[in-house]
Amino acid sequence: ADNVGGRFVDRWVSLKADPDSVCLWTRGLDRFDLPIAHGEGRFLADTAASLQRWQAAGQIALRYVAADNPNGSTDDIAGICDPTGRVFGLMPHPERCVHPTQHPAWASPALRSRSTVPFGLRMLRNAVEQAVHEKAVGA
Repeated sequence: ADNVGGRFVDRWVSLKADPDSVCLWTRGLDRFDLPIAHGEGRFLADTAASLQRWQAAGQIALRYVAADNPNGSTDDIAGICDPTGRVFGLMPHPERCVHPTQHPAWASPALRSRSTVPFGLRMLRNAVEQAVHEKAVGA
């Protein structure tokens, strides 16, 4: 659905991965930032029962951190997956955060001193590692 504000939003947002989610893309992630760029990115649930069912099944994988929901998504949801955890629909753009210099504060001493892999790349690696594992075990 269209963003609540009716405008295109292009900025970085704070996100929180649900540790109980079945989503393989967000495994090992906690709280992090990713960029967004959309005018119609609001997640809407058809019913409260659907929302409860998805939550109980561990399908709600990613939420905007409180007060950082840029589009008015229901329950601050930024990403949801299918029951297998393989198919992941989300509004943030992990592909725009695969190199340290893509972060707006990349030159800050705090970010330069960290030897961590950018969060977008970590999400994409999670998916690739799972696919390789499934192929190896014949799943």
